[in-house]
Amino acid sequence: MGNIETVKKMYELFAKRDNDGIRNIFDEKIKWNQMKGFPGGGQYVGAELIFEKVFGGFKDNWTDWKAKITRYIDSGDGVFVIGFYEGIYNKTKKYMKAEFACEYKIKNGKIIEFNQYTDTFLIAEAMGKTK
Repeated sequence: MGNIETVKKMYELFAKRDNDGIRNIFDEKIKWNQMKGFPGGGQYVGAELIFEKVFGGFKDNWTDWKAKITRYIDSGDGVFVIGFYEGIYNKTKKYMKAEFACEYKIKNGKIIEFNQYTDTFLIAEAMGKTK
């Protein structure tokens, strides 16, 4: 599988909530860098922490959380993904849509690092954290 196919597969598995499939694509020491100000923001190492601190929050706090991809760009040692997040925050019932760019670094067919870039204000606004 090429780099773009690996990342596409991860998003397909995420949409199906196939955590075991995602674990098979993640390197055991994957570094996940979620933007500060984003739900679950910070750096996590290893799939278990990512599932607990990042993915679990989406499932528990958002309705219809989606990452829609509009473009994949192969960067040689990984992939840049352009798209937008959208969903409804459960506590406020506010809809949110925010554009993003994410970088995935890949080695030997496994995702070894994730770096996220997005508008955290729009997400905080939906969560009722701005005034």
